[in-house]
Amino acid sequence: MFTQRDCGIFEEIGEGIIAYNARMPLPKFLIADDSEGKQMLLQGLLRHSHWDVQLLVAYSTEEAKKLINDHPDIAFAFIDYNIPSENGPAVIRYLKEKNPQARIALTTSMDTEKYFQEARSAGAEICICTVYTMDEVERQILGLIEEWKPS
Repeated sequence: MFTQRDCGIFEEIGEGIIAYNARMPLPKFLIADDSEGKQMLLQGLLRHSHWDVQLLVAYSTEEAKKLINDHPDIAFAFIDYNIPSENGPAVIRYLKEKNPQARIALTTSMDTEKYFQEARSAGAEICICTVYTMDEVERQILGLIEEWKPS
């Protein structure tokens, strides 16, 4: 049984014996996108970066909001603009209400300044268009992951 106390985790290893486990809880990372292909791409880039995170996946705004309610400490997110049934900025806004420190990127195939402005006003710090060459998309996303990873 694990319990979180202060900044560490303690593990009960025997009757009345509790040991400190120095490993901190993994940061929570939400990917909210209804495209299976983009989900696989983003998950693959996270694995490629060797960043240990607790990955949460949603295919709709309802699923994303439920995950945010269940995990209000989500620290990072890639969110698509055109996710059923509302849109990405609704999810971004909802996550920012629950965790104002969350780092969020809009990852969308729509290269539209209107969408980017809407996402930024909702709380996204960056917008990455995924219709460019795969090399460019991977470079941008991996660069962002490296920027977000703790040192």
